[in-house]
Amino acid sequence: MRLIIYTGKGGTGKTVTSCATAINLAEKGYKTILISADPAHTISDALCIEIGHCTKKISSKLEAIEIDPLFEISKNYMDIISSISSSFIGKGVNSNLAYEIAMLPGMTQLFSLIKIEEIVRENNYERIVLDMPASGEALKFLYFPKLIGSMGKHITGLTTFFSGFAKMFQPMSSYYTYLDSFTAQTDILKRLDNLFNIISNQDTTSLRLVTNLNNFSVKNAKRALMSANLFGINVDLVIINKIDFTNKDNILFLEKIKLNFFPLPCREAKQLKEELEGIEMLKEHSFNIFGHDDPSNIFFQEKVYSIEEDNNSIILRFKIPFANTARLDVKKTYDELMITLEHERGILANTVTLPFAATTMRIVSSRIDNDQLEIILRQ
Repeated sequence: MRLIIYTGKGGTGKTVTSCATAINLAEKGYKTILISADPAHTISDALCIEIGHCTKKISSKLEAIEIDPLFEISKNYMDIISSISSSFIGKGVNSNLAYEIAMLPGMTQLFSLIKIEEIVRENNYERIVLDMPASGEALKFLYFPKLIGSMGKHITGLTTFFSGFAKMFQPMSSYYTYLDSFTAQTDILKRLDNLFNIISNQDTTSLRLVTNLNNFSVKNAKRALMSANLFGINVDLVIINKIDFTNKDNILFLEKIKLNFFPLPCREAKQLKEELEGIEMLKEHSFNIFGHDDPSNIFFQEKVYSIEEDNNSIILRFKIPFANTARLDVKKTYDELMITLEHERGILANTVTLPFAATTMRIVSSRIDNDQLEIILRQ
């Protein structure tokens, strides 16, 4: 089984690329499912077929589903959510507001992940293509079991995570009780842990970043790349969509983006004059990206960033092109490193998004060693 996850800023073409990949894999003979976990649920629009929250057959080898977390909750967990909301109603909170409070921030993503785990665990497909929420925030939920495990896997670990939000409401003693009941009555932690193990298995799962020729989507993709490296998830490809190959500025920016993601391989797709929709256009889009290659190949399998912690320091190592022959200048903003390299081919500017722990640190040293830039940050 291969799991291919696409993420990127909204509007980059993430969904159509997910659909195109799934269609290609099905045509190659793999039993494939396309999963939309993005609340926007635009795979129906891309395929020109109404999908919905139940698995739908698209062709002999392809099925699709748009996960509806509210449907999953009502089907499997409504009694627990009702118990949590009743604790607020008992304190005089309006019933509608009580249900809103019970659905804490991130809960819908959490239940989407549980449904994804169910599909993966049932092992009915050879290829799974997942259209992730644009923010990529759902990846953080995969780390819950690891976080709770480090605290001895006490059930109160999940309760503690939500406590910052919960403290806005008083009294909360019954609320904590119901949250503990929720984790006790379900196998949610075990299922999240299983999904995390699958997604962090680099022989099974590939995360792919979708971006356009603009700084906003590139920055979003680089932030997702850093997060994936921290979580141990393999990023094997960058898809650069909507390129006008007749525009010189587009071509120059394209080369700059490729250097910024070095050594990750990049695939390109041209800007089309009309909206990408329907099976035939999606097939063309897939061919533009992959040609005759199998989209489920692993195109890259190593860490782009190496991050180590040493006392109060963070050591960041990564490869950069032309490193040994370049003059180097490194500056730090709040959450980014601005790296300028001057070499025989000109000046290369690279931006690296920092992990959150490094945002308040300062650069104490930077050096190039064997085509690798090493930067040490310290409080």
